[in-house]
Amino acid sequence: MSDIENTTGEEIEKLMSLAHDSSKDARAALFDGITDLIEAQHQQISITEIDLMMDILSKIICDIEVNIRKKLALKLADRADLPAELIILLANDEIEVANPILLQNTLLTDKELVRIIQRKSRQHQLSIAARKMLSSDVCRELVRTDDDDVIVTLLSNQEAKIDNDTIEQIVEKSKTREILQSPLVHRQDLPKHIAARMYSWISMSLKSELMEIHSFTEEELEEQLESSIKELKKEDNLNGQTVDAEVTLIAKLKKANKLHISFLMKSLRQGNTRLFELAFAEILNVPEDIMCNILYERGPAALAIACCAARIDKSVFLTMFRLTREAKMMDTELSQSEIEHTYSQFVNTNEQRAKLILHKWVEDSARTPIF
Repeated sequence: MSDIENTTGEEIEKLMSLAHDSSKDARAALFDGITDLIEAQHQQISITEIDLMMDILSKIICDIEVNIRKKLALKLADRADLPAELIILLANDEIEVANPILLQNTLLTDKELVRIIQRKSRQHQLSIAARKMLSSDVCRELVRTDDDDVIVTLLSNQEAKIDNDTIEQIVEKSKTREILQSPLVHRQDLPKHIAARMYSWISMSLKSELMEIHSFTEEELEEQLESSIKELKKEDNLNGQTVDAEVTLIAKLKKANKLHISFLMKSLRQGNTRLFELAFAEILNVPEDIMCNILYERGPAALAIACCAARIDKSVFLTMFRLTREAKMMDTELSQSEIEHTYSQFVNTNEQRAKLILHKWVEDSARTPIF
């Protein structure tokens, strides 16, 4: 047996004798002695002796001043050559002690990190969310906390490997939780198709940042949004009843490229309101229920937006508004201020902008039923 092994064995025996003394000074000396020995000579200590010392530490650690434990954690935070048991013990300590370990130490496995997320405090979760090179499993567990601050910290951690399924969950939350939107937009690895979907509900300032960060053109955004609308329309058709003659007629006219504004107005003037609604919905590429909501629920300004998107001149607007309202026995009168506001939509809204507004209405309806 070497001199080093003899010395280590003697030190362990002295520490074990201290374990029987419950005084504060003895506890402090025992804590310092064990941690110093493990730090300096852990390679000469057997697994059994390590387990014994860790068992002692776990029992006395609460009797040691936080400042002493904190200093130890700071000293060991970046050490990867120590027994993992000591690092795990410190990582599960109070947050003042655990923080540097949770942020830096590479000995903590995904399994241990998940366990800490599940069992320890919100502050522990926040520290883990800021940790470098987080795996997708740990990211998923952090999102399961459903804590906005934890999720924002995770999103701001550009080194975290957040998989697409987890990103989708966060995006869904961001529809009603604005605090998540900006950090999502600023994720460099945000999939482009998901970024395009977010365009429908984020603020104008974030729209500009999204287009710049993810290199979108307005045409690409429109294409992505139209794809989402088509999926909604497919679902609407699957949930509907058997296809009637009016739906078949609209499909044939569209296929023959004969679905024009003149057909819209002819149907409306002949009193075939349903045919008008179906044709207008097809021209705008929106579900039928959204079209009815635009016509009868959102007011004249919404109809003006729909007209802009379909390139219908404002000279046709008043006739369309009056005939659709008469068909539903609704009030057809507009005040002068309503007319002025509505006409301002034609002046200030181009076709592309109008389509983006329609897309947003469709996205909103997918989250909250209109009727």
